[in-house]
Amino acid sequence: MFRFNAFFSLREDVKIEDALALAHKLAEQSRKDEGCISYDLFQSTTNPRTMLFCETWKDQACIDKHASAEHFTTIVPKLEALTENGLKLEKFEF
Repeated sequence: MFRFNAFFSLREDVKIEDALALAHKLAEQSRKDEGCISYDLFQSTTNPRTMLFCETWKDQACIDKHASAEHFTTIVPKLEALTENGLKLEKFEF
C-alpha cells in the first residue's frame, strides 16, 4: 500500500471557498477510483490557506489509473493554479 500526503498553500488572492469546492470534488471522485482506500482533505487550523490531501492506495497500478482519470487531469491543474507553489507531494510505502 501507498500513502500520499500532498500539501498546498493558496495564493492570497484566491477565495478559500473556491479552492475547497475544487478540492472536495477531487476527493469525492477519487474515493470512487479502483484501489482507493482513503482520500481525505484537511485544512490547517493555524493557517486556513494551507491544506493537505491524505491518500491511501492499494498499489501502484491503481495510483497510475487515478493519475490518468479525467477528474484528476481536469481538477488538479485548476487547483495547482490557485496555489503559491503547487502541490508538495510525499509518498510513503507500507
